[in-house]
Amino acid sequence: MTCRRSPQAATLALLSLLLGACNMNGFAADQAGSIAAGSMSHMRGFWDYEIAGHGNAAGIMQLESLHGISPQNEELALVLCASYIGYAFGWVEVAAEKAEDSEQYEAAARERARAEWLYRRARDLGLGVMRNRHEGIDAALEQHPDQLRAYLREHYDDPEEDVAPLFWAAAGWGGLMAMSEDLSLAVDLPVIVTLVEHVLELDETFEDGAALVFLGGFNSQYPAQFGGSVEKGKEYFERALKVTKRRAHQVQLNYARLYALTVNDRALFLSLLNEIIEAPDQGHDVRLANKIARVRAELLLSKVDLLL
Repeated sequence: MTCRRSPQAATLALLSLLLGACNMNGFAADQAGSIAAGSMSHMRGFWDYEIAGHGNAAGIMQLESLHGISPQNEELALVLCASYIGYAFGWVEVAAEKAEDSEQYEAAARERARAEWLYRRARDLGLGVMRNRHEGIDAALEQHPDQLRAYLREHYDDPEEDVAPLFWAAAGWGGLMAMSEDLSLAVDLPVIVTLVEHVLELDETFEDGAALVFLGGFNSQYPAQFGGSVEKGKEYFERALKVTKRRAHQVQLNYARLYALTVNDRALFLSLLNEIIEAPDQGHDVRLANKIARVRAELLLSKVDLLL
């Protein structure tokens, strides 16, 4: 006897297979995301700047594919967010600066536009993680900084679990502002600063004092009417140097380019950048970041007489 299935049964069977495949794909994406997150600590110790740049670009494409399959995976989204920011700061901004120094202004504009979009994507990924946790984040971001601060203290109070989405969203947002020619984005500055200040409340050591560096740069770059203060900027940078024991050279780099340049302190500028270039290897956990700092320090030193 021939076994015959109804069309409805066949459809249900096919749907079941498809759903099972989707579940398996999601499981595979989650597993791969966990592996990628775990490998980040190993990548920090990579020694070659050029290879790392190519690898980061390829890795972003793979992570985006996995994120598309498993968009609710926080770990995966934050690794992707951090990868965008690292690639934009470490390679795309460098390409823009080199093009500008060579008077290739169209190429420089293209690279800056690339960096802007990379930072935008990073911001959106970070905010997406926050949105998945608490639907009220969008409304909170529209409120006065004091109300936003209260919201963050209520919903983001765990130094272990809550720092990463706050910081990476703010870092992407800040990078977007820095690269964009859209001056209307300046209205977002109080929100970004409030997010970073809350990171600082939770863990000042996160990502080698990144919140301290961010606030040092903000205070150094913005006038008092926007909440800035060069005195506070210097204090934040000096605190970051202490927290990192001067091992994380992103601190010295940003101290030089964001504070020393602003106050026209040539001696400090040269001292900080030469410290980066002359320092021996500082260890696995900061090696690649220090390679990036060295590349950018060399670029700045090559035009010191134009800058100061």
